[in-house]
Amino acid sequence: MTIKDYLIRRLIVIIPTFFLITVIIFTLIHLAPGDPTTMMGGARPLREDVKEKIRIEYGLNQPIPVQYLIWLNKLLHGDLGYSYISGSSVIDMISARISLTIELQLLAELLSIAIAVVLGVIAAVKHHSIYDASCSVGALIGYSTPDFWLALMLILVFAVWLGWFPTSRPETVGLTFTTPFHALFDHLKHMFLPTLTLVTVWTAYLFRMVRSAMLEVLTQDYITTARSKGLKERVVIYKHALRNALLPVVTYVGYSIGLLFTGAVVVEEIFALPGLGQLMVERSEARDYPTLMGLSIVIAIMVLIASLCADIAYAAVDPRIRYD
Repeated sequence: MTIKDYLIRRLIVIIPTFFLITVIIFTLIHLAPGDPTTMMGGARPLREDVKEKIRIEYGLNQPIPVQYLIWLNKLLHGDLGYSYISGSSVIDMISARISLTIELQLLAELLSIAIAVVLGVIAAVKHHSIYDASCSVGALIGYSTPDFWLALMLILVFAVWLGWFPTSRPETVGLTFTTPFHALFDHLKHMFLPTLTLVTVWTAYLFRMVRSAMLEVLTQDYITTARSKGLKERVVIYKHALRNALLPVVTYVGYSIGLLFTGAVVVEEIFALPGLGQLMVERSEARDYPTLMGLSIVIAIMVLIASLCADIAYAAVDPRIRYD
């Protein structure tokens, strides 16, 4: 099977999956308690006749299936609608914030994978050692720690007590930098604690996965055969065992975008980062249907694309897998 044929088969599955996701997203958001017309009035509640006019204007008085078809038609034409609260284009709002969220997710993803692979491989090779036990206990603690509590503790220690890092925003407001390097350094200081929060929790989970996969691979017959041939232990571990052990990790990383985003929602809200997570929290409180649906669709597309890329990456990880 060629890569082109494989992509076609995957698209045949992804396209109906995407439409099913749109149905679920639209239905759940519109069935959630609350009325967007109530939030539009702000501190002063709107009269019922004004609310009714707004419902008619935005089509909220129509049945949910009719509203869904209208929204889907606009979506297929690249129109995510306009915010009920600010009147701004949903696409413009997402475009202005998505770069920060992607940056946070990529930093957390790459660092977590690198740390988890190194620690997981060493822990599997040194099975039942003090190092293995220490890393396993640390991973259990990290995986069990709520991300919001961890974020608050990091702020308390590194920002309040030590004063090493700022607690909010992606850059220092009102400060002019002499060189791009100083601006980058300031940005990285602001992103350190949010990234550390996600990396701690995510590394703990990936470590357990890498360690478990490596332990299983190291018991296989072909590893015993490779060792009996006199190959160096480093070659056996990193050339023969690691590639096969990384297959479940690659699989999960492709679907981790959605999980990372849920963590980013909490982190962005605590650290006041103007990303998609903070936008989702703000618009959820305001019952801003178009913005919430637009955000959900963007996240769904990111997850579908990431899962497709993960499937294609199999060939790079395991030379036994080919599409032709």
